[in-house]
Amino acid sequence: MITKGLFVYRKARILAGSGMAIAIFGVSLYLCRNVRVCMIRKALVVLALAIVALCYSAPAMADNIHLCDINQFTTCNAGNAIQVQSGTTQAWAFGTANSSETLYIAVLTPNAGTGGNFTSGSNLWAVLGISPTQVFPNFASTVSQEQLATGMTAGSFNASYFAVGGWTGSVTLGQSVTLPGGLPIGTIFIAFLTDSSGNLVAVSPWSSSLITVASAPEPSSMLLLGTGLLALGGFARRRFAKS
Repeated sequence: MITKGLFVYRKARILAGSGMAIAIFGVSLYLCRNVRVCMIRKALVVLALAIVALCYSAPAMADNIHLCDINQFTTCNAGNAIQVQSGTTQAWAFGTANSSETLYIAVLTPNAGTGGNFTSGSNLWAVLGISPTQVFPNFASTVSQEQLATGMTAGSFNASYFAVGGWTGSVTLGQSVTLPGGLPIGTIFIAFLTDSSGNLVAVSPWSSSLITVASAPEPSSMLLLGTGLLALGGFARRRFAKS
């Protein structure tokens, strides 16, 4: 469930990227008037096409994230965590509409060393103080997800969680959650529900959990680069006109 603000952001990225690609193409035409730099033109055209492809692509965003049976490791452990940017709004749909449940987000921040509270041999839910504990996710699968998404090998994780509030989602509609910003790349988010007695009843599987990756260029930065390329094109045109 992607918010209107995220849609506007993507549209700005596409417009900015398209403008920058046009600018690069224009520069390449001016440079090709000089035979010695026609090779640069080819490189710039390839770069322009790559920028357009980048701007029209977007990180996969989870939607309608469903319930995982807390007593089954295989089902929960299937798939890969979804790559997102920190600070975005995300919706989880657990396939349940019990109004007495509470939504929480577990936050796992990777460490290079073993100083974190979630390490090899420990149980995540015991570390968080949530019961009943379950086998998913174990430390090995968490490290594997980290390596797959970011290439980093974590020696441990700093595990914590925050309460979102009463579960307001339904069987088909999720509940929007704004992820905290400013967290390190590779931070993993796992949603879970507890019942009115505080017992763990639902967890998002890996295929429905989130992991932050490197942020995409901001639209303002792309526009600035595009403006610079247009200026370069104008300079090249005047130079070739004089010669």
